[in-house]
Amino acid sequence: MSSAIRKPKSLRMQAAVYSAAALTAALPATAREPEAELRNDTVVVTGQDADTNPYADPEAPYRAIKSASGLLTEDLLDTPKTISVLTDETLKDLGANSFREVFRQQPGITLGTGEGGNAFGDRIFIRGYDARNDVYVDGVRDPGVGSRETFAVQQIEILKGPSSTFGGRGTTGGAVSLVSKRPGEGDWGDAEFTLGSDDTRRATIDLNEQVTDTFAVRFNGMLHESGVAGRDHVFNDRWGAAFAAEWQPADNFELGFDYYHLSTDFLPDWGHPYDTAKNEPFNVRRDNFYGVLSRDEGETFADIYTGRLSWAFAENVQFDTVLRYGQSKNKYTASAPERPDAVARTVSANAKRRDAITDYWTNQSYFTIDFATGGVAHTLVTGIELSKEEILNRQRAFTECATLPCTGTAANPVLDLDNPDNGIPFGNETAVTSRPLITTETAALYAVDTMEFSPQWKAFVGVRLDDYSAEATNISGRSGPQPDRSADSQFLNWHGGLVYKPVENASIYGSVSSAKNPPCEQLDAFALDYGGCDVRITALDPVDNLSYEIGAKYNLFGHFDLTGALFLIEREGVPISQGRGASATLGTQDQEVSGFEIGMAGNITDAWSVFGGVTVFETEITDSTDPSQIGEGFPNVSEESLSITSRYQITDRIHIGGTAGYNSEKYGGTLTAGTTQVPDYWRFDVFGGVQLTDTLSLSFNVLNATDELYYDALYRSGTPFSYVAPGRSALVTLDVDF
Repeated sequence: MSSAIRKPKSLRMQAAVYSAAALTAALPATAREPEAELRNDTVVVTGQDADTNPYADPEAPYRAIKSASGLLTEDLLDTPKTISVLTDETLKDLGANSFREVFRQQPGITLGTGEGGNAFGDRIFIRGYDARNDVYVDGVRDPGVGSRETFAVQQIEILKGPSSTFGGRGTTGGAVSLVSKRPGEGDWGDAEFTLGSDDTRRATIDLNEQVTDTFAVRFNGMLHESGVAGRDHVFNDRWGAAFAAEWQPADNFELGFDYYHLSTDFLPDWGHPYDTAKNEPFNVRRDNFYGVLSRDEGETFADIYTGRLSWAFAENVQFDTVLRYGQSKNKYTASAPERPDAVARTVSANAKRRDAITDYWTNQSYFTIDFATGGVAHTLVTGIELSKEEILNRQRAFTECATLPCTGTAANPVLDLDNPDNGIPFGNETAVTSRPLITTETAALYAVDTMEFSPQWKAFVGVRLDDYSAEATNISGRSGPQPDRSADSQFLNWHGGLVYKPVENASIYGSVSSAKNPPCEQLDAFALDYGGCDVRITALDPVDNLSYEIGAKYNLFGHFDLTGALFLIEREGVPISQGRGASATLGTQDQEVSGFEIGMAGNITDAWSVFGGVTVFETEITDSTDPSQIGEGFPNVSEESLSITSRYQITDRIHIGGTAGYNSEKYGGTLTAGTTQVPDYWRFDVFGGVQLTDTLSLSFNVLNATDELYYDALYRSGTPFSYVAPGRSALVTLDVDF
């Protein structure tokens, strides 16, 4: 939908409905209207078009008012937890249409790496901790480390700090939930056509059809082709489609179904080799690509089917259930630029492979109950989660031949360090050597209660009990077949928060929460150092994580939220490998991350919108079975980061804006931060647009406007390599509403 003009829309209706909803929730059941209605937030925004984000402030589209999660029943301002929300309008102004591009610029989050033994894809670290399996779609875990898009996303919610009460296992540093677009009122469409540098061509369409008064459908489609700025040969092509239907025959009943598909075809790019003598990435031409075009490839797909039902069968009780089946693929052969020879000026393009299929079933069913006890209003959400996940990885041979058929000695190609010939002939057919399969089952009970003691005092208490089992079979390593293994864990997590509201538009809170990492939590790996299902940890208890956070949230000017928090995350008994190979022994670490975070979102004036924040933290190994590790920091994370997006509406038809982002240096290493590093950097983006007619607008984005050379990450191996981030790119988008 066009956003060049932000037409003033009355907030009075929405505020009145929100107030009525809040008052209704706070009153005892005996004071309610006799007819039950759904708590569905899309109903709350009556009077807004269906293409309006139902969770955002319509007069400040960078500002989200509510989470889409059914577990978070209060407005974000009154929720005792740091939650950053990127609305669809924010995503558009950022010019970010992939998961990696979105999180390349978010404070407190660092992009991760991957190889063959641990998957490369949408891997991130939140507040210093790996969150590669802590990504959710509409509150349901999205297992498998693949690639994700934004074409069908309404907003992205980032929960900071341990969140196992909301999401189950893992979530040590936090969790990310992608919120899908859903059908709404009206018949309308929105099409966007983008052309840009690096052969970028992109088209999206968003169609909503209100078939009857009770039945609506929505379709989102996307075609995308592009190279990567500043990188030879590298490309990212993809297409996707999302269909959603909702039927609401009565105010208290709703049935929905949606299907999502995404296919990607890309050339993996793992950047530049690392010059260990100078302790920096090799000073080579930025465009240099160290892959082999005849061998390297990448493809992913995702098919997700979701059915949902909401039924308010009593005036203060609502039942919700979600049933999802999903299948995704993550396959690649990528060249890791390893073993560089600074004298001979050569580098080895070592093949790293993955060919994994993930299948999963999930059911979440819960009741939301409003009641009162002794003058205290409660909103209790209690339910179950059942899930089964399977990841089959077809492991392939590590090397192949330059001459086909492959009858000679297998080897990886060696390329010129300064002028790599990516067109050398090389085989790309490799035999499947093993099919390791890991299967997990989860059964969980949970209950979260939001209590209001008075207009000034609120509390949030939640518990979740998980029964988690994992079984791994057909495992094979470099030394040959390995024994099957299994792990069973039962663990309890909890979250408690207290909110004080000195004035209506501000809150001060403190919270304590836990998270657990059971054995075999990371499904894409078997090695201990990857957090995988190593045979030595299957009988261990889950790793304990505990978070303390105090913070404040303040709404200024009616449409601008300013938040701040101090946090401490403690982690005890993290299993680590001491030594390598057969002589390696099992050790443990205690870890700690402490720091502060400042966030902002919304409109400072009618014309000036701001989104972003600053995160500064310190990572530390506080105890270890290897004394040399004590006091060291974590590898592969930026401890200081900021991102500020500012947009100004010059006239009713013209806007201009920009984003400034900073990430501190990242150190390589496996168990602790080493001496290798990629430097800190600043990045600046520019965007703007003009409304040509009531239905036609033109906008532009210039990403990395100064063409800064920076690195997303540094791989931790003995011969590390550095992932080069994209250079400067420019995009022009024509937006047509109909």
